[in-house]
Amino acid sequence: MPNPLNRYVLVYFSHLMTNIETAANRSFFFQDKSQYGSDALRSRLRREISIDPEVRELMKDGYEAFASRVVERLMQERRQDIFLNNCPKCGALAHTPTAKQCPACFHSWHDVE
Repeated sequence: MPNPLNRYVLVYFSHLMTNIETAANRSFFFQDKSQYGSDALRSRLRREISIDPEVRELMKDGYEAFASRVVERLMQERRQDIFLNNCPKCGALAHTPTAKQCPACFHSWHDVE
């Protein structure tokens, strides 16, 4: 099961990644998608996977390790630019930066201004 913090940060704050991290993240996407569809589609998607040695180095331990390293770096270096939308009742991380209902306890803060 993917780490919710990793997913949240990489989806909503991907603009904070370096160019190499972005290329690796994109390559992981194409690598995953290249497992499905026709032979022609899979072949085309595989060509999108980066062969850059720096990107391949970031990818060598798999997606979860890559995601954890990137999120750890971003939380250390760019924490002020990352808004974690935590539930005011239980502290769980919401699904999106603009969500107003907790996925854990279902508390709603729609009416809070």
